[in-house]
Amino acid sequence: MGVAEISEHVRPVQGGGVACRGVPGSWNNMTVGVGMHGALPDDWRDELRSICAWYEGAGVEPRLELAPFADMSLLKHCEAERFVVRNFDNVLYRVLRAGEKAVPAQTPDPRIRVRLVNKDDDAEIRLFSRIAMTGFHPPGHEFAESDYEMWARVVKHPRTRSLLASVETPEGLVPAGAGSIELHGEIACLFGLSTVHDYRRLGIQQSLIAARLNLAVEHGVKVATIGSRPGAGTERNVRRMGFQTAYTKVILARPGPGLVPARG
Repeated sequence: MGVAEISEHVRPVQGGGVACRGVPGSWNNMTVGVGMHGALPDDWRDELRSICAWYEGAGVEPRLELAPFADMSLLKHCEAERFVVRNFDNVLYRVLRAGEKAVPAQTPDPRIRVRLVNKDDDAEIRLFSRIAMTGFHPPGHEFAESDYEMWARVVKHPRTRSLLASVETPEGLVPAGAGSIELHGEIACLFGLSTVHDYRRLGIQQSLIAARLNLAVEHGVKVATIGSRPGAGTERNVRRMGFQTAYTKVILARPGPGLVPARG
């Protein structure tokens, strides 16, 4: 799993799945893939408690991302350990065909330019990382060095390609949007889509979606996926570009005093 490969701390979960952890508040603080191999026995609750202690000892709120195909026994264990529903996340998909050319659903601003990020250019990676994070925070937010380090690992991952969107102005190109894609055989995952607040409503999101889909076609991908909060702008944009819902994940968390929830 890609998130495990870029996380600072990882531990396998008995019965299937993996727990990932970064600094408190990091988006990669999550346990995924649990309950996908049948019923979990009664004593599996000890494993769940151990996972919670692993997170809580680092000041991190335990979080599980569950697919609807997970065995119902997992929900009983989570209920007993005081997990609550934190959010939902739709996983959407689009079938790709060899030679097709994806285009934005609406004509974007002609000043938009999209290019690949150079994995060997640390300054460019840092610029991309800042843009990728900016869209998920209020203007003026200061990012920790650990945030930049996390995104650098994402950009440099061998299966990942990252793209930067800029807007042409009289003063030159202004970085305004970012997005990444993980290529894994015939499947690709679009993620990290972000637009700078001052440059929204120009078509940057759709331009980045189309560029990544075309990159996927070039690599022989047959199915592209993306995750989005139900009803969010990302979901609206990708639906306009041929995506449809595959399934909905439920995000469970166990709040506690002093524990920091994951951002995003």
